[in-house]
Amino acid sequence: MATRRLHNPYPGSLSAVKQENRNALNATGERVGDFLINYWPHVITALLGIIVGAAIAVPFLSYFGLDAIAKPIFYTLHYVCAQIPSHSFYIFGHQLGLCARNFSIYASMFVGSLIFVLSKKRLPGIPWWLWVLLILPMAVDGTTQMFGLRESSWELRLLTGTLFGLGNVLFALPLMQRSLLATTPVPPPQFTRPYAASLPMAMPGAPNPAHSYTPAQNTPLAPMPTSNTMVPTTNISQEQIEDHA
Repeated sequence: MATRRLHNPYPGSLSAVKQENRNALNATGERVGDFLINYWPHVITALLGIIVGAAIAVPFLSYFGLDAIAKPIFYTLHYVCAQIPSHSFYIFGHQLGLCARNFSIYASMFVGSLIFVLSKKRLPGIPWWLWVLLILPMAVDGTTQMFGLRESSWELRLLTGTLFGLGNVLFALPLMQRSLLATTPVPPPQFTRPYAASLPMAMPGAPNPAHSYTPAQNTPLAPMPTSNTMVPTTNISQEQIEDHA
């Protein structure tokens, strides 16, 4: 049984619609890319601020009896923190959404990224050896506690976590900005002439309107100075000159 193939009476319209959709998609992708290139530190700062704000909001929501909101937030934060009760801070008798170490890490990263944004991405950053020195205390404190060699305190967790967070932000964000500046092509400057662009186009063989000048009506023109008009002359007779002498 032969099948009948439908014939499109307007074949060009479908291709035009596809081309418009493709152009719109490309334009949207370019706008999103430009936004991320210009505002990527703002996005990171906002995400870190949301995490820190959610961790602080959990005990306050629980204190006011809003467990229907506090518990989902608390369980969601479990993806980024173990939330060990003995290693956490408490507000009004309710556990913070993050443990002491992770809260200090995310809070210090938020402060460091905020400083980077406020500096308009001009923060020079720290060298790699200083970054290693800043993250080394938390590595030693966490490793020795994990293997049961010693038990850390909340003061050490808070201190080492703060150094770790600041070290990562102050090293990574300026490095990312330098890499973007090195790989992003700079468009050439475009010089425009607003006055000449606003003038009408001259036809071939006609005088250029940019080079022509038409004086206003009823406007007297000053005479051009010549050698004969530079010095004023007076009608003085020869007798007056001899009398004066």
